[in-house]
Amino acid sequence: EIHVVHNHRMGPCKGRLVATRQGMRYETSDDSDSFYVALGDFESLEVDYLKKNLKLKIKKGRTFDFTDPEGNADHLFVFHRDVVKARERLLKGDPPATP
Repeated sequence: EIHVVHNHRMGPCKGRLVATRQGMRYETSDDSDSFYVALGDFESLEVDYLKKNLKLKIKKGRTFDFTDPEGNADHLFVFHRDVVKARERLLKGDPPATP
């Protein structure tokens, strides 16, 4: 999980982006901005280190942009790296890595 700022048309909102074996969810105090997407239902997760942006694109759906509340691209990069690696393994049917 990572604390993020979700940037959308009506201004930004703060929350948490949480990745699990089942999918990814965005939790925030405004329920209308919260969402969940199953593991196999997102098309891409990309990080733009220089722009300090994490972009989640849902298959045939919306695109969500997130930044780090402290402006630290490292947090976004590490979250992205870990989620992509775990997602690839889980979609192939490999057991999750143990720490």
